[in-house]
Amino acid sequence: MPCTYSRNRNQKLIAHCENQGFNSVPRNLSRNISELSLSNNSIRMLENDSFVHYTKMEIMILSKNFISEIQEDAFFGLHLLKVLKVNDNLINITTLSHGVFRHLSNLIDLDISRNKKSLHENTAFVYPDGAFSTLRSLQNLSIDLFMFPEFGAGFSSLKNLTVLKFSQCYLRNSSRFRLSNSTFEHFSVNLKELYISGCRNFFLLEYGLFEYFPYLKILDLSESYVHLYQALRILHPFQYKNMSVINFHHISDNSINEDDFPYSVVLTAELMTYLRTICIEALDLSKTGIVDFKHNSLLSFEHPECFKTFIISANRLPSTTAKHSLQLYSFFMKAINIKVYDVSYLTIDYAHPVFINVYNTESFYHLPKSAKYFQMSPHWNINYSLPSSIEFLRFTHIQITPTSAFITCKSTSLKYLDVSYGVYKRYPQFSEDCIKQLEYLDISGISVAIITFPSMLLPKLVVLKMTNARIDQIVRKGREWMSFRAPVLREVDISFNNIWTLEETTFFEQPHITHLNMSNNLFRTIPNFVTKLQKLEYLDLSNNLITSLDDNIRHWLDKMIHLNPILNLDNNAFVCSCDTLDFLLWFEKTNVTFYNGDNYTCTMSKNKQILLKEVAKNTKKYFADCKATLWLHVGIILVASAFGIFVPLSLLYNYRWNIILYMYRKVRRVVEKNLHENYIYDAYVSYEERSVLWIQKCLLPKIEEEWGLKVCLHDRDLLPGDITADAKAESIQQSRHVVFIITEHFTEGKWGRFEIDRAKYEKYTTNLRKIIVILQNIRIEDIPDEIVNISNDVCFIEMALDENEIINSTDNQRDWLKLKALLYLN
Repeated sequence: MPCTYSRNRNQKLIAHCENQGFNSVPRNLSRNISELSLSNNSIRMLENDSFVHYTKMEIMILSKNFISEIQEDAFFGLHLLKVLKVNDNLINITTLSHGVFRHLSNLIDLDISRNKKSLHENTAFVYPDGAFSTLRSLQNLSIDLFMFPEFGAGFSSLKNLTVLKFSQCYLRNSSRFRLSNSTFEHFSVNLKELYISGCRNFFLLEYGLFEYFPYLKILDLSESYVHLYQALRILHPFQYKNMSVINFHHISDNSINEDDFPYSVVLTAELMTYLRTICIEALDLSKTGIVDFKHNSLLSFEHPECFKTFIISANRLPSTTAKHSLQLYSFFMKAINIKVYDVSYLTIDYAHPVFINVYNTESFYHLPKSAKYFQMSPHWNINYSLPSSIEFLRFTHIQITPTSAFITCKSTSLKYLDVSYGVYKRYPQFSEDCIKQLEYLDISGISVAIITFPSMLLPKLVVLKMTNARIDQIVRKGREWMSFRAPVLREVDISFNNIWTLEETTFFEQPHITHLNMSNNLFRTIPNFVTKLQKLEYLDLSNNLITSLDDNIRHWLDKMIHLNPILNLDNNAFVCSCDTLDFLLWFEKTNVTFYNGDNYTCTMSKNKQILLKEVAKNTKKYFADCKATLWLHVGIILVASAFGIFVPLSLLYNYRWNIILYMYRKVRRVVEKNLHENYIYDAYVSYEERSVLWIQKCLLPKIEEEWGLKVCLHDRDLLPGDITADAKAESIQQSRHVVFIITEHFTEGKWGRFEIDRAKYEKYTTNLRKIIVILQNIRIEDIPDEIVNISNDVCFIEMALDENEIINSTDNQRDWLKLKALLYLN
């Protein structure tokens, strides 16, 4: 395949030769190229004069090849080259010839990292200072850091070097290794940025390691397990100086737990001796093992006004306890320029915390969350006043929070507020000034029942996240769950809330919503209120129970086609039948974009799963009998009409009770729907193990197969792994009636008395219709006292336990009919 060309912003020519399978540098490219990308090819050697025709080239990328050899004159003619990337190859840099870079007199940026690993880890690794010494213009160098590194005097020629980055680190605590004071003695004193990150093995640092870099502005030791104690002590060269970033993210790890370097770190004034004197713009102390801090330590900076970003998340601090509240308040009052403050994931070790990039906090947007909490909040109150400069405030996944908190603001710039997944007894209150500039609000993981948002205006709010907020509890009670106004709201996420219905609410009258996520709920159809969202571009209803789309929703989607909306209905309970034929025909012809729509499945007769797309394309094949059934119905009507009035009347008379019960059940479902009663089961059956055979042979064939009702049996319907008591209680709550099969051994069972007590509770507090007791071969005095005490509210039926009884006997028919009437009628 030939290379392709494009032009950059300065209209200079770029040659794109990535992934072309080249074994050598192509010689037939345009002589005018300014940039050449040869990454992801199979080049093994850079021969002499490989680039002699491309003298105008300024940027060359040779990443991810198999280069193991660079001949001495390979770069001949590239005197204008400014950027060279040969990372991720097989180069043994110790073998580089003395003059290999001598033709690159104007090179500014060199990346030769992630190359061949050293074979001898217990001997000195001598970096080829002679080869690098010719790069007099070099400013940025990316290289690997090996055990026992020796940077020779040739590196002192790199007077313009300002950025030194060790991209791959092989250091570890073996053979008495330590990074000595003399390691960087030949590097330029003008170095501004030093990155030693990703060294995921503990090793020792001598305390004078950085004394050669008096003008350092960025020090990054992130993900290098040197321990916070060492990191704080090697800061002494930077006392009373200005620094842009100190990144100590995850420099302590649970793999390090020694007497001198414990996993649990308590900060003291002595440890903070050097750090507290530095004027720092951005400090990242996240996941450093801090469990507590003494007075005049962590927050006792001499220059708090320098801070713009302060991150201390994922430690095991006791959150904002009363003990530390005053220190935090004092710090906030002095940090007048702070914009980003993150104090999240505290108290316990969370499995997958989400960290902020200290260099680019504005890119932090998406927040996946999952956590469990184990403690309740103490009983104390706090009041905070946020500095006017703060823009980003995150208090997510804090396990210990105050009983109440009131946060005030004056002329605040707060744009991002995340108080999700905290254990709150009372939701923190914010003054109206705090929310005037708010653009992003995350209150996920907090029950909306404790959130008190009055009818206020959030004029700039764009994104609202309310996942796992138990909105279903408020919907069940028919209460308004959000009443504030957000005229520019664009994105709303209310997933994972167990919602089965949403009435039209003023909250969803926000005119500009474009993205709505209602996934992982219990919707059986798309709520009609979405038809009022005339600017909707993305609607996520995946992982619900939707069986089809009604005509109103289909018509609205077709009208919205000019916006090209994306509808995500993945993993729903679609049904393919004659009843949903209109939906299937529409699905085939509509221009609406369905996310992952080719993989939607539906259930056909006999619970057969098949691709929805396949059925929609071949409706004649799968539903040819739908029209035949229609004509059959017409024929039956014509034949029936020939019999005159007598036949219908006789049928009505003979089946009058079945018809009455059927109509009653239909009306009852409508009423229950309006009352927000959502029964999953018609009856919950409580029994002991001697009744199992009778249930299988007699009860279930009658109730489920013949009468078409749905019952819950704990041996069959409760999922393994759930807490049994909670599962039983929830199943009883979701059942219209409870049936107890009482034998003389009933109370000997483990759960009998619990189920009786739970049924009594649901009967007197919620919408449980009846408690039905089937007595089998039991004397009156053996009936449990719990049943006798509520006998006025219980319906009794006597039936024989013998599964070989003649079911069609007159007495038994009367008992079964009584049970059927009790189950059907309220």
